[in-house]
Amino acid sequence: MSTIVINKIENEVEKTLDKKQIEAEEKEVMLKTEADNEDDVELRRDGGFVKTALSGDITEQGREVKPKFIPIGAIKMPGFFTRNSDREKSKEEEAIEKDTETEKCQDQRDGDSHPKNHFKLLQSWPFTSFLQNSHNDSEGNAEKSRSFAIFNSLKYPKMFNKQTRKNAEATLASMETLEDKLDTTNDGMENIKLDVAEPEDGKVSTKLPLKERIRQKKIIIDDIVVCVVVLLVILAVIIGVSIGALAGPPSERPLRLGKFITTQTTCGLVEGLLDEGVYKFYGIPYASPPIDERRFSYAQPLNNLSLCWNDTLRALEPTPRCMQFLENRTIIGEEDCLTLDVVTPHVRYDSPLPVVVLIGANTLAGGVSPARPSALYARTKEVVFVRPNFRLGSFGFLALDIISKSRYPETSGNYALSDLVVALQWIKYNIKHFGGDAESVTLLGHRAGATLTAALTTSKKAQKLFSRVWLSSASVIFPGEALELSERNNEEFKQMSKCDDIDCLRNMSPLEIMSSTPVTWLGTSAELLPLFGEDKRSWLVLDGDLLRTHAYESWDAQREAKKEGKEKVFKPMVFGTTQHSGHCEFLNMKNADWTAEALEDIVNESYIGKKNLTATVFKHFNKTYEGLVGLISSIRTLCPLVSLARMRLAAPMYVVLGSGPGGGINGSGIAGVDSDVEAILGTFDSEVPEQRRYMAAMQQLFYYYVWHGRLSGPESGLIAVGQDLLPHLGLPVCDMLIQEDLVPRYAHID
Repeated sequence: MSTIVINKIENEVEKTLDKKQIEAEEKEVMLKTEADNEDDVELRRDGGFVKTALSGDITEQGREVKPKFIPIGAIKMPGFFTRNSDREKSKEEEAIEKDTETEKCQDQRDGDSHPKNHFKLLQSWPFTSFLQNSHNDSEGNAEKSRSFAIFNSLKYPKMFNKQTRKNAEATLASMETLEDKLDTTNDGMENIKLDVAEPEDGKVSTKLPLKERIRQKKIIIDDIVVCVVVLLVILAVIIGVSIGALAGPPSERPLRLGKFITTQTTCGLVEGLLDEGVYKFYGIPYASPPIDERRFSYAQPLNNLSLCWNDTLRALEPTPRCMQFLENRTIIGEEDCLTLDVVTPHVRYDSPLPVVVLIGANTLAGGVSPARPSALYARTKEVVFVRPNFRLGSFGFLALDIISKSRYPETSGNYALSDLVVALQWIKYNIKHFGGDAESVTLLGHRAGATLTAALTTSKKAQKLFSRVWLSSASVIFPGEALELSERNNEEFKQMSKCDDIDCLRNMSPLEIMSSTPVTWLGTSAELLPLFGEDKRSWLVLDGDLLRTHAYESWDAQREAKKEGKEKVFKPMVFGTTQHSGHCEFLNMKNADWTAEALEDIVNESYIGKKNLTATVFKHFNKTYEGLVGLISSIRTLCPLVSLARMRLAAPMYVVLGSGPGGGINGSGIAGVDSDVEAILGTFDSEVPEQRRYMAAMQQLFYYYVWHGRLSGPESGLIAVGQDLLPHLGLPVCDMLIQEDLVPRYAHID
């Protein structure tokens, strides 16, 4: 009760006591002798009233006041003291209740805006009205009253309980039945016994504290509702936390202006472009610029903040390639070129995709390779393409004593290999920000790039940075010379550059470096048969750091490790080439009319003629241009790879057929050196159904390997790729060339 209500009650009580005292003096009561010895006050229940006997309460006239009946239900006590009474209502109480009911009706007419009206839905139901009428039945049917007790037990929150003025006055009026005993020091409250008895018929009383109800195992509907609400809240919190933990970062990064996307690297933010349904990032630096004092040194990763960028790097335009010679001896590119391109269908962190690293070059001196990222197949095959630039020619492989002495430990050469190692390190740490899986990296090497890729498989620094390799038209002539021997073979460069120390080499302009490179080091994309007997030189050397042993020795060790169950040491490899890899337009234009006599003369003038093998080889090849390039391809690429894959590594190998049963991939019947990679990357010119079937077969072979780490067919042996994938029936010409020591002696180097 509030302080104001208590003060009002005390004032009304004082007025009531004065009035009752005057009435008591006017009454004449016969004192009984037996009452003199009564010292206690008995409280007992009689028809719903508490009968109070006050002994020793004598008025001034010496009369004893008769006991009166005090209706306990009329006393407004806190909610946990109140209870229903089964007695008959007095006229005075009926008047009070009537006023109260009138007030309730008035409140009900106030409309639905009254807060308490929201809690009267239950009492408005028909069966509830019936129970209410039963409760107010004049016959006092106890059974019906108890039936309605479950609705009376419902408690409304205090904020919805409204105490009106008339209700307060009715409450004060009910206090008029209190006796003079309220004038005692303790207000007489110690003489009133409030009976909080157990309810009848085993029903649970809402007046019991929650702890007591739990102890007695008597739960009411309020308790059940509260428990259900608490459980639902806890469940909602658990589900929310679980969803938040599982959701992680957004599945796809947002776009700026609908076409620009930003992601992060270890050196700063980069912005790419949404184009052709994929995200393209061009020219992302992955190593320190190989210029000035870093010229002719191993690549250095971007592990210093001074080498990084502050704001967002806009990787929207293709960057120049590294300096190199084209087939026609034209020089293109720039020296500061250690960047890479990324083409990805998604920039997200969930469901990372396999990564395909494209390493292509026509020769180690240069030449633009068709191994370029494909937007179409990045999207349709669900892979991430990465193409790193790497140094070529003298910038990428020059080994000289003046360079070796400038560093410790003394070494030189193989700078391009160090570029690729650092590029693979960048992929390991950053490709997850481009939607790629660093644990599924396939190296696709093409021609000279395949030769470098094969060398990477023998380097311990690179073996943990990729998962598998695919070698297209690689060389099988790998470095076996010591560093000192390679340095002596490169003295011609010192003479042409007129430099005797490293500072002189680093101060030369890039064009002066390119001009000092001997023409004999450049090679050609397709050498003629008369050149078979020329002296050969290799750009790659055993530098003692990146390359320490011959490739064959390293592969033999890996094969033994595979037999011992050390799968992580052995990297799966697939070799492949085309039936006419020796074809090029330069060779085709050498003779306007390739007659049988002209072809026979060329073969007789070559090393084959010197060994009297002309008639033997023409048993396997016809005397046409197609037969000529088939012979060149078999000696320089096809049969050396067959020897390596079948005899040394027991690795699978494919051959793209140009004509014959199951072949015919183009109208001329020629399967050029780029036919397999062009089909894999979708740049092959497919105009007829036979060409489209070939592309589908080649893509099935490659992308299944990328996703699963193995071929869909046999794990070893020779596969013929024409319009379908078929087992190759064998190459007897290779057996003959190997037996006559033409293979792999005259295999191409780069």
